[in-house]
Amino acid sequence: MPASRSRKLWAGRLPAVLAAALLDGGLLLTAATLHGLRPLPTELPPAAADIRKAQLTDRHGVPLTVTYENDWNVHDRRLLAEIPLLLQQAFIVAEDRRFLAHRGIDWRARLAAVWQNLRARRAVRGASTISEQVVRMLQPRPRTLWSRWLEGWEARRLERRFSKAEILEFYLNQVPYAGRRRGVAQAARYYFDRDLSTLAPQEMLALAVLVRAPSRLDPHADPDRLRPQLRNLAERMWRAGLLDAVERRHLVEAPLMLRAPPAPAGRLWGAQRCCLGGRSREG
Repeated sequence: MPASRSRKLWAGRLPAVLAAALLDGGLLLTAATLHGLRPLPTELPPAAADIRKAQLTDRHGVPLTVTYENDWNVHDRRLLAEIPLLLQQAFIVAEDRRFLAHRGIDWRARLAAVWQNLRARRAVRGASTISEQVVRMLQPRPRTLWSRWLEGWEARRLERRFSKAEILEFYLNQVPYAGRRRGVAQAARYYFDRDLSTLAPQEMLALAVLVRAPSRLDPHADPDRLRPQLRNLAERMWRAGLLDAVERRHLVEAPLMLRAPPAPAGRLWGAQRCCLGGRSREG
């Protein structure tokens, strides 16, 4: 057979060969994905079986003991309605700005993250939605690209089983911080010695920023490291119409007062406080 005729014959078959290869690859990927997916709980934890160490209270319900040894935040959960709206908005802007619109996976954010990481030639941006982060809490896996793929599809299943409000409430109650704290209520006391209802706006934004890297951004180790992150989040919330210009300027300029880090076991926490941009002692 002449070479030119052979090339034409091969060129004519190439689209069919490619289509068959893509079909086979798609079937293999689908089968591997279905095999890798794990069952989701019928209700979000924690359940009674998840409590390894109980909390003792007096007859009025006031805690007599404090423990952070459970895998989940069991004793300091808050209803979504009890969590300040600005704090909810700060988390959504910081972690998943299309949370209310997507169905578990934010494909636009994923593509943007891939492009940004390729340009930087290193991982500089992630694109996990809040729902994907909840899946990661429920189903811990090694941090690989395949795990990210599975987490995305499990996040879609999660959103079919639970409402956005249920997912956000679970996330805000269980997101991990430093010191084995979980959830915004425990974090508010750990960093600021405050209840959620008394948090200042800049403290709410700080809680939303800290979840990205609680160890690297630990304000107890380096208070000034948090300032650029707070400025960036305040700017994004202002652009989203969630803050006015005066609020944005105040959030950027106001000092962030921190509770002193915990003393060693057996000692009381002191009254020492520090702030971004300086340190002070009270008492």
